[in-house]
Amino acid sequence: MWNHYNKIFVEGVLQKGKCKYCKTEIAAHTVNNGTSALRKHFNVCKRNPHKNIGDNKQSVLQVNPSDSVHAWKFDPEALRNSFAAMIIEDELPFAFGNNSGFRRFMTVACPCFSVPSRRTCTRDTVRIYFEEKAKLKLFFKEQCERVCLTTDCWTSQQQESFMTVTAHFICSDWKLHNKIISFFKVKGHKGDDIGKHLQKTLIDWVVEKVMTITIDNASSNDGGIVYMKKELNKANNSIAAVKYLHMRCAAHIVNLIVTNGLKEVELSVKHVRAEVKYVKNRPSRITKFKACADLEKVETKAFLNLNVSNRWNSTYFMLKAAVSYENFFARYTDEDPYFALDLLSDKGKEKCIGILDEADWENARKMADFLGHFADLTTRVSASLHVTANNFSMRLIAMAKRMKDKFDKYWDNWHEPDPSKKEKENENINMMIFILAVLDPRYKLSEYTQFAILEMYGDEKGPKVWDTVKKCLRDLFEEYRVMYAPQIASVQASFSLEAKASGGRASMVKSLIAKKMRLNNGSSSCNKSELDKFLAEEPEDDGPKFDILAWWKVNSSRFPSLACLARDIFTIPISIVASESAFSTGGRVLDDFRTSLTPFMVEAMVCTQDWLRHTTPIDIAENTAELTKLEQELIAEYKDIKAKASKSNTRSTTKPTS
Repeated sequence: MWNHYNKIFVEGVLQKGKCKYCKTEIAAHTVNNGTSALRKHFNVCKRNPHKNIGDNKQSVLQVNPSDSVHAWKFDPEALRNSFAAMIIEDELPFAFGNNSGFRRFMTVACPCFSVPSRRTCTRDTVRIYFEEKAKLKLFFKEQCERVCLTTDCWTSQQQESFMTVTAHFICSDWKLHNKIISFFKVKGHKGDDIGKHLQKTLIDWVVEKVMTITIDNASSNDGGIVYMKKELNKANNSIAAVKYLHMRCAAHIVNLIVTNGLKEVELSVKHVRAEVKYVKNRPSRITKFKACADLEKVETKAFLNLNVSNRWNSTYFMLKAAVSYENFFARYTDEDPYFALDLLSDKGKEKCIGILDEADWENARKMADFLGHFADLTTRVSASLHVTANNFSMRLIAMAKRMKDKFDKYWDNWHEPDPSKKEKENENINMMIFILAVLDPRYKLSEYTQFAILEMYGDEKGPKVWDTVKKCLRDLFEEYRVMYAPQIASVQASFSLEAKASGGRASMVKSLIAKKMRLNNGSSSCNKSELDKFLAEEPEDDGPKFDILAWWKVNSSRFPSLACLARDIFTIPISIVASESAFSTGGRVLDDFRTSLTPFMVEAMVCTQDWLRHTTPIDIAENTAELTKLEQELIAEYKDIKAKASKSNTRSTTKPTS
């Protein structure tokens, strides 16, 4: 009890105890009073944070960030779990609880909570990892029919190789999910090794049905796909005999295409980069540049960006910002006499770049506008929280005519037998790309879709591709109809039995509805199939709010077999961005200060963070325009406060004359 009171001695004899929370003095003589009064005050002290710990029925009203009110009571186990989840989600060190600043904060926020030690936090992290993994396994078993995988390899700062596997699937509620299911250390990047690691991951997660595997265009990945095709064929759970298993990363191919096209204006890009680099090289130049830009009343608030030479998207942002300051760059030579001198002089082995002329600015403007379309395309195909592949084939036309060589290498052919090879098919664009567009209620096998394919492949190859698309769609539907017809029939049979058991006129109506449903689902040979009915209907209107998964959820009862195909098809990711994002997390988890983490702990941290965040992306990159605006607002606010304070001081020091 004395832990909550300060002892007060009078002439060396204990007389009173002073409450540490409300500063009330209570008589506590060892003979006359004892500690009963202290205990009584402890239980009624309004400022005592410990008084309700033992009362499980006592709760406190608390306001959430969403302004909703709920009852709260102190729960040390819940706080401990929440602390471990914070360590995982925010990528904090396990010893974070030992920081003096955080402990000081907790003594004020929740003094009755004992902050876990480093070892305790580590154990809690591992426990949460296994608990979340068990939940996700159960979710896979109950909600997931077939998965699509994305995988990629990465080398850490410590020169250790890691491989990640992300599973994509649509649950029974028609919600798209993507979960990192594995992040492990590998010894090499050989094809068979990649295939074996993928197989081991599938066995660990008890996943047997795989639709596609999306990977980048490294030659070793092709060997991994060959290995996985053999193993999945043995399991006899594949679609189209794993013919469409290999899905190439579209974002990676777009990057190759654009990089190849940038070579034609490489000199102009170098000129722009040299001028931007000169301005950003010193703080004094940046200050002078901003001041002059304000005088010129430049509309954009985004400042100059310096590109990374091997990343075309950074080149796009550099050109986009530089073009906004085009008129000012022409005058900057007069403002800074060293500007032209620096650009026109050689720097060691590097020859002089020269000053931008009108032709360079014309190339920069055109390239910035051109790359903007590719940046938009990459953003669309790289999204991982909603379906993207159904729009992809419709956007290929705009880029097909520009960088034809790279386009032909990766997307100009399809699964057509190669006359020079008897067994192997000529792997190129995956036919699932077109099936995704055809199963989109806005496109289907319409004239628009046909025109897009003919425009993409030309008059010679276009008709062959169009016929191949229609045949592939029919074959896939027939395979799914045979596969899922028994399940659909059993559901309808149970519906009919329930109708008969209920009796009365209502059962007759239900029986009639069930009979019509069976007829509509193609059980009668005289009626159209689900696919024919789907294609015969008018395409849906295209709009920004159209939700393709919501449409199929509503219409799945009309097209049950086709809906099963659509659910597996729309799961297919056409980029490996979801897997590459794991490497961003891995790089922060396995930084220079945490190199002692074992591969198991790295996997536990990366995977659990993904599961706890529910794959909600967190952008840690700063927005230059937004920061500039915030800086100006803060400076203006500070000046107003300073002016008001100065005015107030002037009034207080001014004395009235008599």
